[in-house]
Order: sequence, then C-alpha cells, then structure tokens
Amino acid sequence: MSWAEYVNTSLVGTGAVSKAAICGFDGSVWGKSDNFQITGEEAAAAARGFSNPDALLGTGLKFEGQKFFILQVDDERIIGKKGTNGFFVYKTKQAVIISIYEDGVQPEACSQTTGKLADYLKSMNY
Repeated sequence: MSWAEYVNTSLVGTGAVSKAAICGFDGSVWGKSDNFQITGEEAAAAARGFSNPDALLGTGLKFEGQKFFILQVDDERIIGKKGTNGFFVYKTKQAVIISIYEDGVQPEACSQTTGKLADYLKSMNY
C-alpha cells in the first residue's frame, strides 16, 4: 500500500479525519490527501515539536497557513485547535501522521483513528 493510500483509506476514508498527511521528520511529505495543502516547513515544524514542546506551546503550529493553538504535547502526540477545527500529530519511529478534523468531525474519533494507524506503522518499524 502506498503512503497516499494509507492516508486516503485508513484516515480520510474512515470519515473520522477531514484531511491528513504522513511526513518524514525532515518535512518530506510521503503521502497526503488531495484536499490538504501542507508545506514541507509545516510538516517539519510539527516533527520538531516533539523535541521542544515548551517552545511549541508558546508558538503554536501552522497548517495550510492557519495558526492552531497547542493544547497538549507528550512523547507520542500533539493536540491543537482553532475554533471548531483541530489536529492531532502522532509520532511513529520514522514519521509523523498529521490529521486535521473540521466542523462536524468528532475530535476523539480523529484521535483514535490516527493513533490506530500510528500504532500499526510502529509495529511495522515505521
């Protein structure tokens, strides 16, 4: 399965994620949904957030040029929100999975769906 297929089938295809991407720690976009205009710098900033959570809490993260406030950061997950939209970034061994939820999508369902794929990729050494 290609990275784009993981995004489109295991994330967006479930209805629990509005848009998503799987990216390397360097910001390279391995696969993304067609409706997600993420930049390499935005992906790299999300990956860097795990190594400096205090700075991230002060600056937030941007996706598609929109700034999101950070609600929580731990070793495995970053949670952010802007209005009725929000995101979850899950870290695997080699990548980050970025999932955005928009109005009408339940945040907890987005988190669970993204976490499930992260666990699977970790089990496959990704």
